[in-house]
Amino acid sequence: MFSLMSLEIIGVLIAVALYRLYRWLLPKPIPGIPYNTAAAKLLLGDAGDMLREVRITGEFGAWCAKQVQKMGAPVCQVFIRPFSQPWVLVADFRESRDILMRRREFGKSKFISDGMACLGDFHGLFPTGARFKFNRQLVQDLMTSSFLNGHAGPAIYAHGLKLLEILEVKRKLACGRPFSVSRDIENTAVDSMLSFAFGENWQASTLSADIRLLSGLDASSLRDGNVLERPVEFPHTELGEFLHVVHEIPKVVEKATVSWSPRFSFWWWGKQAWYKTLFDIKDRAIRGQVKMALHNVHAGRVESAMEHMLLRESSRADKHDVEPDFDSHVFVDEIFGNIIGGHHTTSGAIMWAIKQLTRHPATQSKLRATLYASLPAASREARIPSFSELRTTKIPYLDAVIEEVNRLNAFTVTRHTLVDTQILGHPIPKGTEVFMVSNGPGFLSPHLPVDSTKRTEASRAARLRDCWDESEDLTAFRPERWLATDAEGYTEFDGAAGPQLVFGLGPRACWGRRLAKLEMRIVIALVVWNFELLETPQPLSSYRAYEGIARVPHMCYVRLKRIEGSIQDPNILVSCRQLQ
Repeated sequence: MFSLMSLEIIGVLIAVALYRLYRWLLPKPIPGIPYNTAAAKLLLGDAGDMLREVRITGEFGAWCAKQVQKMGAPVCQVFIRPFSQPWVLVADFRESRDILMRRREFGKSKFISDGMACLGDFHGLFPTGARFKFNRQLVQDLMTSSFLNGHAGPAIYAHGLKLLEILEVKRKLACGRPFSVSRDIENTAVDSMLSFAFGENWQASTLSADIRLLSGLDASSLRDGNVLERPVEFPHTELGEFLHVVHEIPKVVEKATVSWSPRFSFWWWGKQAWYKTLFDIKDRAIRGQVKMALHNVHAGRVESAMEHMLLRESSRADKHDVEPDFDSHVFVDEIFGNIIGGHHTTSGAIMWAIKQLTRHPATQSKLRATLYASLPAASREARIPSFSELRTTKIPYLDAVIEEVNRLNAFTVTRHTLVDTQILGHPIPKGTEVFMVSNGPGFLSPHLPVDSTKRTEASRAARLRDCWDESEDLTAFRPERWLATDAEGYTEFDGAAGPQLVFGLGPRACWGRRLAKLEMRIVIALVVWNFELLETPQPLSSYRAYEGIARVPHMCYVRLKRIEGSIQDPNILVSCRQLQ
């Protein structure tokens, strides 16, 4: 009897202990901040709901915006990482701007650093401090006007011309049918970033290889695509080892970002051959480029990003009377981080621009007419405008198109609390991840009311336009939002016309934003100058996207009509009559 009673007591104690453990492991909301009460009763919190939606949509940012809408509050919290602090979502531009630009109690997000940890010694992952400043000093020449206009810009322009060539080849082969340009735009961005990084030391071009392959085809070999609604599937060349790595590593980052524990994911993948191979190839290829760049520096030739970085290291060593460390892994990781971040984000933005201009033919026609009027010599001479013309000519409507594309595809900006602090009067504990949601209320839908007395004094005093005209559809593509008329009646681009967080703000804003805008400006102008983007079938016009380093569309299809007199035909012979 005693033995049976003892077992019962032990069973009850175990049950009580397990219940208490269960209660202890449940999410612990931050007092006073709205949250999903049902999620707070689940061990996994909101994670299950988030993962289910992301598997379908691929968009974590869209899920965050939905949570803000559900709570109806500019500050709310979600429970994503089991057994960890809640994440705080902020959907208020004025408060986000205050956090990003003025408040030192917020630092680099661990969410970003953990999700992109595979990029190693890349400045974008470091908290603000000595390591961050060291890397930034190495690359400080690369966003100057002299470097962008003297090296990066001409390289982007040259690759933009190659993009025009491959589009013309495909246009003639497609005979009016749709085809995807996702790969072509991404290759343009990759080739541009490799030229930015390595200059003439990097000779391989995926665009050139694809042009050679496609120029040997004729339309009769593409019979499977002879229906308007069915896209033409073009062959493409296989990527070389390093280019394969450049395309694959953003996918690794995307997988890590949406995993429950990025650190565990990277630890696990690091034990697998496929992961080791990717990074071995990366290290080997870039170390080879370091050697070539160092030879150029010693010979007095400093043009590429890598050469400027090595020169900076040499100057630093002379200043401190030490030997330069040209073997440092910083050079490998810093330049690779720029290649990955630069090509993935910018190519995605250009794809969105192509999709928006295709969907809005009146805007496309207005942009083309504006380009022709702004660059009269090129228009009169029926030639493509030069890089110098595109760089130096003010074209407010082109700038507005680019800004509106970015507004509609903004990426959530994150920060990490370094100390206990507050957001709009709510206490926020140290170590909290804060997400500035820029695709929800106040950005793509009417703003949520905020008690202004809860703001900091600096935030209340700031003069800024922190909301749009909310009588309009904020999800509509309307570049005119970014235009203003000056005192003399001229139309000007106004980058502060309304809330925008696409490149972040403050000391940790996107370092490469000037390069990204330059590339978008060149490529979009060249494409619109030379081609009319015709309507594509509905099944090929989806606006679904996936998120990783950037928000990128699932598909980007075009039907092209060449603008007569804009570009000369490549030397290929194509007969469309066989397929009519």
